[in-house]
Amino acid sequence: MTSPAANSSDLDAIVSATRHLLLDFDGPICSVFAGLPAHIIAGRLRKLFGDHTQLPAGISRTPDPIEVFTYAATISTGLAARVETEMTSQELAAVATAAPTPYVHDVVTACQNSGRSVSVVSNNSARAVHAYLARHGLDDRISLVIARTSHDPALLKPSPHLITQAVEALDAEPGDCTLVGDSVTDIQGARLARVHSIGYANKPGKRERLSEAGAGATINSLADLALRFRARVADPEL
Repeated sequence: MTSPAANSSDLDAIVSATRHLLLDFDGPICSVFAGLPAHIIAGRLRKLFGDHTQLPAGISRTPDPIEVFTYAATISTGLAARVETEMTSQELAAVATAAPTPYVHDVVTACQNSGRSVSVVSNNSARAVHAYLARHGLDDRISLVIARTSHDPALLKPSPHLITQAVEALDAEPGDCTLVGDSVTDIQGARLARVHSIGYANKPGKRERLSEAGAGATINSLADLALRFRARVADPEL
């Protein structure tokens, strides 16, 4: 496990290099499924397979809607499209009761005040992301949203596709961008896209998993980021 001192040094170096902050949606921005649990959505998606489809044990039990969607694509593009459409509807319902992540507004404000942009890069539906941002007064403070618009799960993280799209849309260099994510797939995607990564270890055990996946630094709270970006508002040389 990375020592706190070394991790702090790594985090300072990454923040100093960052000109464009890329935030994953579920986790770093909000708990999307706080009011409508993910396992309920996964169960609803499984119903689209029909009564005669024999699902693998892992898929029949997974609480992760994305895993159900990914499996649907192995059966047919038509089923994948139906599952993705329903998943989008469910995510739109979920954002109405999503819980904001502590200090995310502080991070956005500090980034903007220090001349940095903030974007969202997410496996969740773009429609759901935009709905949440509008609901919480962040829609005019986020530079860019790159999220799921396709029924092809191969385009989602850990693929670098969405992250690379964001880098190109920002007309940035990968080394000027940092992705903050709370899953191993976020970190894997960041490495493939050659951007910096910060693991958001918001649950027990995540710090170790994110570090092992190659996160450049890990944090337990977005307050760690907000404080560092605020310091750079006060002293741009940092």
